[in-house]
Amino acid sequence: MPGWAEPVCKVIGMLSRSRIVSILLIGLGAALIAVGVLLPKVINADPKLPLDLPATSYTMRAAEGVSTKLTPEGKREEVVAPLRRQLHGELIQPADANKVSLRVGVTEMRELPPEVAGTDPLQELIDANIWTFTIDRLTGEFLAPATLVDRMAGVPRAVDVTGHWVKFPAGTEQKEYPVFDDFMHDSVPAAFVAEEDRGGNKILHFRQTIAKTNLAQKYRSYVSQVMVDDKSGFLQYEGTRDWWVEPHSGSVIDVAENINLWWETREGEPIMTYFRFDGKMSEADSSRLLAGTLRVFKTPKLQPWSIGLITGGAILMFFAIVGAVRPASRRKAKEGDSATGDQPDGRVSGEARIELADAE
Repeated sequence: MPGWAEPVCKVIGMLSRSRIVSILLIGLGAALIAVGVLLPKVINADPKLPLDLPATSYTMRAAEGVSTKLTPEGKREEVVAPLRRQLHGELIQPADANKVSLRVGVTEMRELPPEVAGTDPLQELIDANIWTFTIDRLTGEFLAPATLVDRMAGVPRAVDVTGHWVKFPAGTEQKEYPVFDDFMHDSVPAAFVAEEDRGGNKILHFRQTIAKTNLAQKYRSYVSQVMVDDKSGFLQYEGTRDWWVEPHSGSVIDVAENINLWWETREGEPIMTYFRFDGKMSEADSSRLLAGTLRVFKTPKLQPWSIGLITGGAILMFFAIVGAVRPASRRKAKEGDSATGDQPDGRVSGEARIELADAE
């Protein structure tokens, strides 16, 4: 037997059975309290994208921007007006425990005065595309090629995609991530910029810097190559895009863009602007997205069970402590009775009678 075992056995042997049971119950109560406190953190350790997440919109507005529209004569002309660019995403089937499909509609629109807004959708709409793809619910990474349907062609086509888009990895770190760019049809590195505080919550800021790119060399679309004033123009693209991410869930809670798309000749001569936009989400929309993210990902879903475990553990510890103290009180009472010679039934012990007889 190890040297430490003998003293321990002696101590245990000196304890009454009721006190041993009380000690075990105290340990069990403490364990229940610990599980109740830690359970929500364990359950939410890997916050996957919930399958019942409602549709989410990222709406950016520019007070003034430039876009191109076709005249009734079929010519292109630049229009200066307030602009809106929106990404509207919703979860769709198929989905399972590890992956989910998304449909993201991307629109660019002119914001007309309220008195005429909505009367001529073709006057307002600049472009619209629908992307469908599958991502990992935890990391947000693309798992397969995406399907693109643009408003003009209307024919679905596959696009190879990598990295992330509207969902960063759960546990987002302060490092660079490949993030999809819907104009590029490709991923562009998003470099970490800074950690920010929004309402007492840590938010990570990332920025994509898009170098001048000839989009006509990357893919073909109805705007990638056009004729303007008898000149062949090739669509160019450059700009920056900023993402603000809640790191626990990897949810995007704010977006801002400063982008420019224009046509130029093979010789590099600019012909016409297609879309120049410097806009961001409103503070109210961003705050609403952050509040929704915190509600979905940071509120323990098993809160009633957690409270029940903590309460049950506390009650168990209370009665165990009472049970451990009461036997000691009874022993002290017995020792007091023996010292005075009193018997439990009120009679005088034999030793006490002898002492009384001698005294007489």
